[in-house]
Amino acid sequence: MLMSASDYRESLRRLAPTVFVNGRRIDSIADDAALAPGLNAIGLTYDYALAPEHAPLMLATQAGSGRAVNRLLHINGTTTDLLCKLEAVRLLCRHSGCAQRYLSHDALNATWQATHRIDAAEGTDYHQRFRAYLHEVQDADLTLGVAMTDAKGDRSKRPHEQAVADTHVRIVERRRGGIVIRGT
Repeated sequence: MLMSASDYRESLRRLAPTVFVNGRRIDSIADDAALAPGLNAIGLTYDYALAPEHAPLMLATQAGSGRAVNRLLHINGTTTDLLCKLEAVRLLCRHSGCAQRYLSHDALNATWQATHRIDAAEGTDYHQRFRAYLHEVQDADLTLGVAMTDAKGDRSKRPHEQAVADTHVRIVERRRGGIVIRGT
C-alpha cells in the first residue's frame, strides 16, 4: 500500500525508536525539529508517488509481483527504469535539495544482484529470501536506513588501519536494545 508523507510520519511515531543525536535523546523522530529537513525530503518521495502529475515517474510496476510500487523501491529491469530513477531523483532534488530515499533503491538493486550471484555460485537461497523481504518492503512502502559514506581518511588504508578511528562508521557497543555507532 502506498503511503503519503503524513502516513510515513505516523509510522515513525508508532515505531518509537530510541534515538540520540549529539548526545540528546530524541523524544519523537517524527516531530523533532533537528530531523525535520530529512523527514520532509523523504516525505516528498511519498507524496509525489501519489500525485497524478508525478506518478508516471515516481511509480513502477514490479516485474515479480505486477504491483505498482514506489520507484525508489523498484528493482530495475530495463534502461527505461534506470532513466526514470534518475529523473525521479532530479525531480526530488529540485524540490528538496536531496532525494534521501534513493539510497534504498540503490541498496535494494545491489542486494538483488549480489544475492542472485551468490546463489548461482554457492547454491544458497539468499535470493529467494531477499525477494520475500523486498516484497514486504514494497507492500509496506518502507524507507530503509541505508548509509553511504565518503570519509576523508587515508584512502590507502583499510578502515581498521586508520589513525583516526572516526573516519569510518563502526559499532562501538552492542546492547540488548541495539547498537551504538560512531564515525563518519
